[in-house]
Amino acid sequence: MESVAAELWRRLIKGDAEALEQLFRAHYPLLFDYGLKLTRQEELVKDGIQEVFAYIWDRRRMLANAESVRAYLLVSLRRQLLRALARQQKQHSLQQELSINQVEEAFSAEDLIIFAETEDAEKAAFKKAFSEIPARLREALYLKTYDGLSYKEIADVMHVKPQVARNYVSEAFQRLRDSLRLG
Repeated sequence: MESVAAELWRRLIKGDAEALEQLFRAHYPLLFDYGLKLTRQEELVKDGIQEVFAYIWDRRRMLANAESVRAYLLVSLRRQLLRALARQQKQHSLQQELSINQVEEAFSAEDLIIFAETEDAEKAAFKKAFSEIPARLREALYLKTYDGLSYKEIADVMHVKPQVARNYVSEAFQRLRDSLRLG
């Protein structure tokens, strides 16, 4: 499938609108499912996918050949959705301030401090556990969980075999679990 996608990508760069449409149709289900893992807002995901393909079409003359079209599209969608969510966050900041005021009225200042300290402690424990994982395992875990790459794509990026990439990710998760359980 990737070789077909690579050929469509080359045609797209040359200005073939049909290639763009074929890439869109072939990758839409994957992108939609991935987008829903990042946010449950279906319309935002649909708009994000449209934005990615519009951006690609607008910038096609400046694009290089993609090693993995699938990975390029997934990363592009992730960035697009994060930007859209950040814009939403800014738009809803007033509502959040109101919510915070309501929470502050419902809980005492001491309660809020305890909640914040608990959350900070959990974040610190995760960061510490993550930092204790060897760099290669951390990289594989990042590529799998944050970039949504397949084991083959991770293997290509890290210059290892797909089974080794799978082992790295599995080992990283196991070490995280063990470290968090002990900590």
